[in-house]
Amino acid sequence: MLSLSHVPDLELILLINQEEEQAFTEIYNRYWEKMASYAVRLTKSEEEAADIVQEIFVSLWNRRTTLTVKSTLGAYLIRSTRNLCLRYIERNIHTGDFLDKITEQAVDNSLNIEESISLKELQENIDLGIAKLPKKMREVYLLSRDEQLSYREIAEKLNIAEGTVKKQVSNALKIIADSLNGKLSATMMAIFLHLLK
Repeated sequence: MLSLSHVPDLELILLINQEEEQAFTEIYNRYWEKMASYAVRLTKSEEEAADIVQEIFVSLWNRRTTLTVKSTLGAYLIRSTRNLCLRYIERNIHTGDFLDKITEQAVDNSLNIEESISLKELQENIDLGIAKLPKKMREVYLLSRDEQLSYREIAEKLNIAEGTVKKQVSNALKIIADSLNGKLSATMMAIFLHLLK
């Protein structure tokens, strides 16, 4: 059995289209840890995070012959993870202890979620804020959030200083938060900040 560890993601997708189980295993080994770590950060639940990642890979295999990925595979899998985490949050948002965990005591526990804005609308507003970022800052931000690359990995990829990457991400978060100012309740803003960090 040949190792696929050096095969590019695009080729792995083509192999999966041909029902190559080894290619699927390679994608799983390449991305599951990053996806699980991200899911734990969003859901605050290792058990739920594991279920989410498993659900994504089951879906991936079920769609193996028709799977197409328009962005990079890493971005696709992280976006899938985020979407399932948002669904989990939506299902549990009115549970008191869940709200306490997800806001990490950032807001007064007596505050309620505004019914006027759903998490889908929140994501849409975040996307609009991202679209307003300067091109280079947006590229750095998306590598950090969609690809889940570390500051060091982004610095190496873009050939810039690690400190520059950190500053760009920090500035991007401030710009996005400012663009949402007045559109969200304090609780929704806390959830927004939680989703982005």
